[in-house]
Amino acid sequence: MLPSLLISIPDGIIDLSWGHPSPRLHPVAALRKAAEYALTDGDATPPAYGGTVEPQSLFVSAGASQAIDFATTLFTQTGDTVLVEEPTYYLIQRIFEDHGLNVAGVPTDADGMRTDALESMLEEGAVSRVRLVYAIPTYQNPRGAVMPAERRRHLVALARRHGFIALADEVYQLLHYGDPPPPPIATFDDSEEGCVASLGSFSKILAPGLRCGWIQARPALIQRFANAGLTASGGGVNHFTATLIHAALEQGLLQANIDKLRRVYGARVNAISASLRANFGNAAQFQPPGGGYFVWLTLTDGADTSALLPLAQKAGVSYRPGAAFSASGAFGSSLRLSFALYERDMLQEGVRRLAAAVAP
Repeated sequence: MLPSLLISIPDGIIDLSWGHPSPRLHPVAALRKAAEYALTDGDATPPAYGGTVEPQSLFVSAGASQAIDFATTLFTQTGDTVLVEEPTYYLIQRIFEDHGLNVAGVPTDADGMRTDALESMLEEGAVSRVRLVYAIPTYQNPRGAVMPAERRRHLVALARRHGFIALADEVYQLLHYGDPPPPPIATFDDSEEGCVASLGSFSKILAPGLRCGWIQARPALIQRFANAGLTASGGGVNHFTATLIHAALEQGLLQANIDKLRRVYGARVNAISASLRANFGNAAQFQPPGGGYFVWLTLTDGADTSALLPLAQKAGVSYRPGAAFSASGAFGSSLRLSFALYERDMLQEGVRRLAAAVAP
């Protein structure tokens, strides 16, 4: 049985478009144990307003999306520009447009955002009033790319030189299925004022319904979040959930869950990759991801995956077309598949249906 609170999947469809964990991966028993631990002896602290603390390098958020919106509120004004990767997370543009920002794309390759292209755009005046650069450096959504350490350093150097904040959406940082990725980009920032905010989320490593995450940055930048009107009025963001997560950390439940997710998702990557190779052969290209939730598939004949989507759905499978991840509608022959929601047998069947529908 699949979750129905946020997603709606027609009967008979294997929908590989959703980046949601499957129901059996929700750690209900661990969360119950953490709640009992947090509320032991009738402690009234968890249900209260969050107290004021002295922030150092972390700020608790209500998830990565809330942190992005919060940062956009603090550091931009209507008419400013935010630069994003091409392709990028398909829902992010809405947040920036809600704030009246101009959105422009930076080219990517197999190693993520091309910081050399970003540098050229900034120094040649191709864009103006750049206040934020949004990147997904680790197991990028949708391509699965990992930005190497030298590019992370280059991004920090550009942020300092040109006066923008680098928003690093690093929610998949701990979901690696082999060698770990480089450290969060915030760890490369040694500036006094801070120019990088690395965003994490417990949605990916514990449970999405918690709506809790964190911002990692230099103390001066964290202070901007701590001193904001939203924080002053509402107190700590998502305080009750944060106390449950703290209890899970103290009891070792979070690390145990991460270890489980790495095993399960790692097996699913192997299953979907083997199925893609067997069913598509040379008809499609992809790189098995080392972490995260997604596989980025490109059809070698250049077929339009938006146009092919109804055929795939008629065959009993769905996906997210590549053009959805580009403000300019590029990547028309690519598509994103998620292996997070379904078990291995369903992933294999979904790929078989997909190949039958779209392969030449």
